[in-house]
Amino acid sequence: MTTTTTTLTGFTGAQDFIPFNDSSSIATSSRAPSAEPREQSHPRRGKTPVDSPSLKRKGGDGRDARPGKRKRGPEISHIPWEEHINRDDCLNVADLLHREALAFTNWISPTPEEHEIRSLVVQQIERVVKRAFPDATLLPFGSFQTKLYLPTADIDLVLQSHELSNRDKKRTLVALANALKRSGITDQVTVIAQARVPIVKFVTEIGQFPVDISINQENGVAAGALLNRFLEELPAIRCLVFVAKAFLSQRSINEVFTGGLGSYSTVLLVISFLQMHPKHRRAEIDPSHNLGVLIPEFFECYGKCFNYTEVGISVREGGTYYNKYERGWADPRQGFLLSVEDPVDPSNDVSKGSFSIPRVRSAFAGAFDRLTQSLFMEAKYSRTERGIWPDGSSSILANILSVTPEVSFLSSSALK
Repeated sequence: MTTTTTTLTGFTGAQDFIPFNDSSSIATSSRAPSAEPREQSHPRRGKTPVDSPSLKRKGGDGRDARPGKRKRGPEISHIPWEEHINRDDCLNVADLLHREALAFTNWISPTPEEHEIRSLVVQQIERVVKRAFPDATLLPFGSFQTKLYLPTADIDLVLQSHELSNRDKKRTLVALANALKRSGITDQVTVIAQARVPIVKFVTEIGQFPVDISINQENGVAAGALLNRFLEELPAIRCLVFVAKAFLSQRSINEVFTGGLGSYSTVLLVISFLQMHPKHRRAEIDPSHNLGVLIPEFFECYGKCFNYTEVGISVREGGTYYNKYERGWADPRQGFLLSVEDPVDPSNDVSKGSFSIPRVRSAFAGAFDRLTQSLFMEAKYSRTERGIWPDGSSSILANILSVTPEVSFLSSSALK
């Protein structure tokens, strides 16, 4: 990855901003980077889905990302997290975005009460599973395990049982589905037996939580434990993940079965971005104090500069890149695909099913353009003559993350 230092006129005090230059086009880039490598109070909304259709932005594939033009459409003038941004002693626009990113993360992160409700629902499901399969253990994994889930995210569970290891999975899933329906936990269950990982899908009657249950898939639990260790080492991961997840979800490019970038792949992208960032590798910046710089750079890296054709991502051993062709993971017919090694199972490419990566890439590129234009405009116009940031300063993240009136209206029912 080639980096240069650029003087950004109007981008006051953003010395940590490092463009990731790319001399070739997105579609034909062949230049490979080096193989070297809450609990806080939550004064926020009721749980209106951030990733519901009502929150989607028109032109979410990046076409709406024209610098200097905010296409708010039916969106609102009130940004729920904006009132909790601390602008006291704000140094520059990068610092303002940093503070807004913290406020957004606090707003969208699950509250302790919300997580407890989900945990109680899991316990209810576990009791049903135990009655049907006495030796079984039901374990949560994925974003529930790491608490990196959006308000309407699925609860991913794995049923582990020695007795069921030699039984036909389809019959087991059907038996589980019948047990769940009889218990009254749900009134409609779907068995997806032909998938690479067969699952039972349903929505709970209490809380209306979407739930996926797989059988004897142990890697998910191990992956969650590993991600929690990364979160302890690099707390900045949490904020970047929530921004990236909300951004992808609002554009309906966050599900692998529709070709989007799944939750696990998104988290690994964020981890790799921080691991491979030149200033972080040289210990010149603390990512937790530079979110206002890192958020635009994340979108720039994967939207404009990353060499998808030849390079894959690994977060093992401090973070490395690998050659997709040497690894045997390159598809000449689909050179645009992203390749991300599973740190729990290095033989598994976790993003190989994300066939809509061009849409993801285009959306990321558009997000970078919108954010940088907004930062320039804020730097140029938002300071008063006394050098104090006005309370009425507009949201920077609202250029890429949408909020509708329903969110503010339902804030009175927020879980406190």
